[in-house]
Amino acid sequence: MKTIIAPTDFSSISENACLYAAKMAADIKAELLLLHAMELPIAVAEYPVTEDLFDEAEIQKELKALRDKLNAETNNKVQIRIKNILGSPEYEIEELCKTKKPFAVVMGTHSNSTLDRFFLGSTTVYIAKHLKYPVINVPHDAVYKSIKKIALASDLKDVYDLPAHEIESFVKLFNAEFEVFYIGKNKKDVDKNTLASLSLDHRLVSLNPKFHLVEDEDIMLGVTSIAKKHDIDLLIIVPKKHGPFHKSQARDFIFYSDVPVMAIHENDLKERS
Repeated sequence: MKTIIAPTDFSSISENACLYAAKMAADIKAELLLLHAMELPIAVAEYPVTEDLFDEAEIQKELKALRDKLNAETNNKVQIRIKNILGSPEYEIEELCKTKKPFAVVMGTHSNSTLDRFFLGSTTVYIAKHLKYPVINVPHDAVYKSIKKIALASDLKDVYDLPAHEIESFVKLFNAEFEVFYIGKNKKDVDKNTLASLSLDHRLVSLNPKFHLVEDEDIMLGVTSIAKKHDIDLLIIVPKKHGPFHKSQARDFIFYSDVPVMAIHENDLKERS
């Protein structure tokens, strides 16, 4: 059975992401694992953990309450497990993924609060940039609906490194339409390069993609504007070391996109096998 991992810090932002994850799990008949990881402040790490600092019973109570709420929202259609760990969220998520090999990790991304962006965003950005599993970043006010349209935003360079298998699997699993938002300099680039480049991997061509040129100098704004215009339910980006989707720019998509964004890394399958 597929597994979706949804980290939570019990904030409204993470709770909404957990609800999104639960409804997605119901759609694809996956199990959901709710994870809470608490890292002790450096100043107290040298001293014994007291109940005041780490009330495990209270955290378990909150996790169970969240599980009950999600069960009610999904009519008990999803098997929901809970896990509470004392440790760094980034480290614990990575370690859990090594054993669970999840279908995806679903996390909340942003709100109107600068503090929320700072504290919640730091973990989400790190996970999206480094985790070798798909990470779905859910805007704070996003409401899950069945995924019918998926788009890949890419310059289509180094097409052999695209995680084509995972993209194809997601699109076919949801029986979704597939679109490509091509980051090119002009229309000729689209006509000349896109289909030819994508043909290097027949699996993506088999998805019958529709192509759209993104001409906006602000790539994030241009991509998300087209995504909203075309009613895209899930936007895929592939963070890179260089180019229009370099990892520092991926941060903008995580923080400011109004559309759920899934980050998948180049050569994920090679590195995970």
